[in-house]
Amino acid sequence: MASKIKLTHHNKAKERPPEGTPEFEAWLKKRSQERAAFYFDETREVPELDPDTRFLCGSWDFLNQTDEDRESEDESMEKADEERKRSKLKLLK
Repeated sequence: MASKIKLTHHNKAKERPPEGTPEFEAWLKKRSQERAAFYFDETREVPELDPDTRFLCGSWDFLNQTDEDRESEDESMEKADEERKRSKLKLLK
């Protein structure tokens, strides 16, 4: 029998107290301490990546994209940026 997957945070476990109450402040403090302990836990195992992998954040799908896909995405982002810049300009007659 396979073991069940343990969730890191289950938002249905407890009801959120109303904001502005002492119970809410205690709940928020406890929740933030638990999350900080999880994020700053140095014993947590992180998957090893290839040393040539250079990315800060994003989807794992990005690692599987071809150069053509990346170039077309970059072109569309540049085009959208140009359109955004032009939309702020006024036509003078």
